[in-house]
Amino acid sequence: MARYRCRPNAMLAAPIVTLPTAIARHLCADLLSRPDPAWHSLAHLVTAQLFPGSARHTLTLSPRDLQDLLAVLLDISIDFSHGTLTPVTCGFAETDIHEAIDLHQHHYGPLLDN
Repeated sequence: MARYRCRPNAMLAAPIVTLPTAIARHLCADLLSRPDPAWHSLAHLVTAQLFPGSARHTLTLSPRDLQDLLAVLLDISIDFSHGTLTPVTCGFAETDIHEAIDLHQHHYGPLLDN
């Protein structure tokens, strides 16, 4: 299947997403801090695919897990400017997340609201 590029930072080739280390780790921390155990299992799926010393991580997830991950990315991107993690330090912007979601919707349809 053809690979699609979302700016220079995130690539999506259904159902694969490539993220910078800082964002992947921030995502895992956010997922583990949520009270619902379903988020914890997604965090463990992501953590299991992180390689020490790598600047970027390619995550292979089921379509539903990828959809959930992209929804969380969109949620936390809104809070980047209020914390120590910013799009500039990650080389990642909210537009990258929106573009990744657009590509996901092209392959799988709209994101579902649980």
